[in-house]
Amino acid sequence: MEKSVDQVEKNVSASFAYVKKDMLMLNDAFSDLHDKMQHLSLNHAMLLEQIGKLRDRISKKVGEKKVGKKEVAMNKKK
Repeated sequence: MEKSVDQVEKNVSASFAYVKKDMLMLNDAFSDLHDKMQHLSLNHAMLLEQIGKLRDRISKKVGEKKVGKKEVAMNKKK
């Protein structure tokens, strides 16, 4: 049951075709993951920026309230 050279070549060619197809599928999957990670990274950066802005606004409001209370207390002492 020896296979002819032509049959072996066909089998090897078919095997490499499957390997190529699998590699292309893996490449597509990695590319998709890369795109999703970039999207998450951009969302993360935007959220950090918004958190920073909110922190600044809160600290300004807290600072204004503290100054306001001190001025009221100083005016009562006079």
